[in-house]
Amino acid sequence: MEANLTIDLGKLVDGIKTYPSWTTGRQYPLCIQAIDNEHIEIFYQIAGPVKRKISRQFPRELKLRSRFIWALGFLKGEGSNALGKSNYRRFTITNTNPEFLRIVLDELESMHLFQRENLSNTGVNVLHAKEAESTVRAFWSRELCIPVEKIRYYGDKVKTSKNGVCHIYISDVLLRRVVDEVSSYVMKERGADTRPQ
Repeated sequence: MEANLTIDLGKLVDGIKTYPSWTTGRQYPLCIQAIDNEHIEIFYQIAGPVKRKISRQFPRELKLRSRFIWALGFLKGEGSNALGKSNYRRFTITNTNPEFLRIVLDELESMHLFQRENLSNTGVNVLHAKEAESTVRAFWSRELCIPVEKIRYYGDKVKTSKNGVCHIYISDVLLRRVVDEVSSYVMKERGADTRPQ
């Protein structure tokens, strides 16, 4: 695949099904609705006594440049890919290297898929740090460009690295499904340089 390939996100995901619900096992087809020339709504509807619509805005097109493709590979290799229980609803990204985590967050933002400001107050957790809490929280806040109040520190007994292991949780069932589909598409192609530039 050549870098800077543009794909139509709506065409890619239209009609694919959600991951099975861990409570009911049901799957629902994803539907697409145009918002404007640059944005689409991706949604599915849950049947039942009261119908519910789960929806989210996405960019109409994605330019699959090398740095974004690297981020997809990192999510696949270093993130949680489990689908059991409620895992299919979120990304879990774990690493001790802030540069890798920053690239993933930067790319999700630059592709208009996710914004740091939408991280929950329980979404960034640091464990196994040797340094003091204030030092560790300031380090990850600075390195990831995330407000320090969103960095949670766990003073556990196991100390494995200076600034600990950072776990980032992004709870977004549609984002997880769409990004997994984009990742599968990329993996089917050949020739992409997946090193960050």
